[in-house]
Amino acid sequence: MSGAPVQRDCWTAFDRAAEDWLVWQRTPWARAYYALVQLHLATLEPAGQVWNVLDVGGANGADSLPLLEAGHHVTIVDASSVLLAEAVAAAERAGPGAGQLRIEHRDLDDRRALPLPADAEGWDLVLCHNVLHYRDDAAELVGRLVAATRPGGVLSLIAPNPAMDVLAAAVRDRDPRQGLEVLDAPSRRSVTVGEPMHRLERADVEAAARAEGAVVTEWYGLRVVIDLVADDEVKEDPEWLRQALELEVALSARDPYREVARFWQLFCRRPG
Repeated sequence: MSGAPVQRDCWTAFDRAAEDWLVWQRTPWARAYYALVQLHLATLEPAGQVWNVLDVGGANGADSLPLLEAGHHVTIVDASSVLLAEAVAAAERAGPGAGQLRIEHRDLDDRRALPLPADAEGWDLVLCHNVLHYRDDAAELVGRLVAATRPGGVLSLIAPNPAMDVLAAAVRDRDPRQGLEVLDAPSRRSVTVGEPMHRLERADVEAAARAEGAVVTEWYGLRVVIDLVADDEVKEDPEWLRQALELEVALSARDPYREVARFWQLFCRRPG
């Protein structure tokens, strides 16, 4: 699962692309993505318990700050000082829960063990969303993520689904030649960040998690339909987006639809 090495500028590309990333987060398709992520994470939250949450490569905290607002303790690890500062500012705007946020500026090329909570043997919930495909050795990071999860805790992994690369090129972008070119390509370039990304198959990441002793309990497909619609203007219509999101929720755990979604999401539990 470690593809050919790709050249990186020590992750400073994420600092340079921070403004574009924040603009992307306000698009309808990004809002649909985050809504689906939160719906799935909500199925994990135990009533009345406060979790220790680690968000690895969490950027400005768009995935984990809703958990902070729900009363959980959140630590975000990221290589971008710009996006970590955005996370702190967003937490402060959200209210008094900002005191439960911790940040750690760390390049994930640093292969030290991930931080652990001060008073526990691991994190109740570890998030690693849209990070693995930037790694030349994704399995190595999966090993550190599983090790940082407490026995009985959950690891959530998200990465782009290679199948949608082909469908989006041929259907949404009306470019079947590009679809054919990307079909067996080992990597592609991120439009927003400008960095090369390995095309990771879900089954390979599942195998890496199992090799570390984790059990895959659930998997979802995120954005099955929205990414095939070429008309971006219709996505700005709140009623259209509401209906589309309702359909996306229905398809996210159903075969064969989730197999071709824009992203796959895995829940892995570390046995107690």
